[in-house]
Amino acid sequence: MVVGKMKITRIEVRNSQSGNSTLMEVEGRTKVQEILDSAVAFWSMSRDAYLIRCGKKLLSASSTVEESGLKDGDTVELLPDPEGG
Repeated sequence: MVVGKMKITRIEVRNSQSGNSTLMEVEGRTKVQEILDSAVAFWSMSRDAYLIRCGKKLLSASSTVEESGLKDGDTVELLPDPEGG
């Protein structure tokens, strides 16, 4: 979907601890950290350290949706960081 000149990407965010998921609409310039923050707030999770992966690829929190190569319909998974924060 294109709104004005901004492309909206729809992704599914899955909580690996509960198995629940939610849909998000993000722009290409959205940082992965913003997705993490939104997911943690949505599920009222503690602010412990989390990672996001898409398939087998861990996504850098400082990268954007576009830089991470996320595409419409992708599923990303929220995981506790085994090394902590």
